[in-house]
Amino acid sequence: MWSSIFDNDHPVDIEIGPGTGTFLLSVAPAHLARNYFAIEHSRSRTLRLAVAVAERGLTNVRVLHADAGCVVGALVPAASVAAYHIYFPDPWWKRRHYRRRLFTPDFAAALVRTLAPAGRVYVATDVEDVFTLMCATLAATGAFIKLEDAPSPRTTVTSFERKGVARGATIRQATFGRRAAGAAAHTSNAAPITPAESPS
Repeated sequence: MWSSIFDNDHPVDIEIGPGTGTFLLSVAPAHLARNYFAIEHSRSRTLRLAVAVAERGLTNVRVLHADAGCVVGALVPAASVAAYHIYFPDPWWKRRHYRRRLFTPDFAAALVRTLAPAGRVYVATDVEDVFTLMCATLAATGAFIKLEDAPSPRTTVTSFERKGVARGATIRQATFGRRAAGAAAHTSNAAPITPAESPS
């Protein structure tokens, strides 16, 4: 799949929710031997980002307007993604909208299926209960380990991050890697912590 999309066999990173492209447009020119596939839910943002990519001549970037959960769950080949970048996903503030949040057990299972053996998942958010949900959902798969010495390649501040800092929020970020085959892991049948259950 990826070789037909990019016309090469370079490693592929997926960014979910690139927004205005702050991360994508900064990292792609510096890593031309790596491909970047961005999935954006907003049609208008997708179109603007596609124009920006074309203007910069970034042949290692593709942008898709779609639902990321559906794409990762049904279309991305197994063990084919070098890294996922998920920065400041929509927090869906209202309790009745929590079900729309990206990190669900099904989504986490799709990450496990599609991530390469040495792959990583980079996350960042300015919402504490969203961070708790991210970590708990990934941990519940038993397939990920939190890496303390593997910072994100993200070096530029996004508009969502600036807004979070402006309202006094703490930026929380983490990197997760696939557990080595055969490594012991504690798994639980309990559901991941929900935002309502997370520590205040």
